[in-house]
Amino acid sequence: MKIIIIGAGELGSLLAKQLCGGGHDVTMIDSRGEEISSLHTHVEFRMVEGSATDPSVLKSAGAASADILLALSGDEAVNAIACRMASTLGVKRTICRLYSGGFLLPEEGISPELFGITGAFFPPDECARKILDVLHHSDVIETIRFSHPDARMTVMNVTPSSPLAGSRLKDLSSVEVVRNVRLAALVRGAHFLIPHGDTIIVPDDRVYVSGKESDVEAFIDWASEEGASPIRKIVLSGASDIGMRLAPLLEKEHYDVCLIEPDPVKAQALLDLMPQGFIAVQGSPTDEDAMREAGADTCDAFISTADNDESGILSCLLAKQYGAKKVISVTHKSEYIGIVPSLREIDCAFNATLVSLNTVFRLMESGSLRIYSKLHRFQARLSEMVITENSPLAGVLLCNAALPKTCVLSLIFRGNEVLCPSGNTKLLAGDTAVMVLTPEAEKEIQPFFPQGRIRS
Repeated sequence: MKIIIIGAGELGSLLAKQLCGGGHDVTMIDSRGEEISSLHTHVEFRMVEGSATDPSVLKSAGAASADILLALSGDEAVNAIACRMASTLGVKRTICRLYSGGFLLPEEGISPELFGITGAFFPPDECARKILDVLHHSDVIETIRFSHPDARMTVMNVTPSSPLAGSRLKDLSSVEVVRNVRLAALVRGAHFLIPHGDTIIVPDDRVYVSGKESDVEAFIDWASEEGASPIRKIVLSGASDIGMRLAPLLEKEHYDVCLIEPDPVKAQALLDLMPQGFIAVQGSPTDEDAMREAGADTCDAFISTADNDESGILSCLLAKQYGAKKVISVTHKSEYIGIVPSLREIDCAFNATLVSLNTVFRLMESGSLRIYSKLHRFQARLSEMVITENSPLAGVLLCNAALPKTCVLSLIFRGNEVLCPSGNTKLLAGDTAVMVLTPEAEKEIQPFFPQGRIRS
């Protein structure tokens, strides 16, 4: 595909690397030439320096023949105007990063479509959803959503009292909730493993479970620590954009929330959003007295949504040391994507840049690979790929498919159905295969998906 990216920041740079690595024709627009030049030393793409709201710049970038424009600058007005111009100039699809969307009034007809925006996303909202998804069970680390609305992959931590601990997978085949899902991968210490029948699950394994949402929920309920108390008391650190989005959602779901924020102006802004009685502590999340006043030593979950990554990481480590049962960190710099999840004191680690990258790929309707998530601590990733009529997989039983050993077919979308494949599952042309791919498997898998496309 021919893709134009506006903005050479954290997200734009990461997307350029991923898309160029996938063989796409990428053009980067940014008014800061030095930013593009720095990125260009590591990634092969075309550079255009200038304003994305200048029609001549968009024309120079090839808007007339581009398949997709990704408007990802830090200015949502620039992003929206660029989408409007690009769609007029001939770009087939536009995806726009928005922050507040304050200029949108859908009831007055001022909608994203009016600006020629095909798909829009709000990064703080996306991060808030990721956090909410891990609060329903104390053992859940992450929930991953796919193009099929009924499909889920959930990552859970195996506790010593879980019925999974010490069990061999094939010995659990008689348990209905296990038969209904697919254990697609697991992380054990510093090792990424693809489970098979003889795999024995041990405490502290992090298991990736996929299937229909209701079946995955039933599995998590069965596999979770017996007698584990639900999460109710939460300390939220940081009245950032993410914190401002998250706090009302937590209140709506009746969590008991206390905010800790060093900036009195930011704290007051969030207090103004919340109902009377909402508690805020003005103080640093790295100060022991302030943390204990906020209840970090007795809370069920400590969530850092601070804008400063280093302060946020430190506050999470301190919260776990003080006694917080579950610690959730949100970082922004792409450098932390692989670092923070390796810290065992932090139970759930989300990177806002990676969350946005995965969101952009979900909004793209075509391409040979959609990246959903880099699996915990490793370069393995999830993708959806469509089995075409000329694929060697079409009409073949999975047990005879000879797929690389370094990949797992975790789910199949067939029309409205979500299937958990077994060896006797017959693969059909038109099926969407959800694959867990290691870096080694990415090139090996391509012959199985000739002219593959993504279904969204």
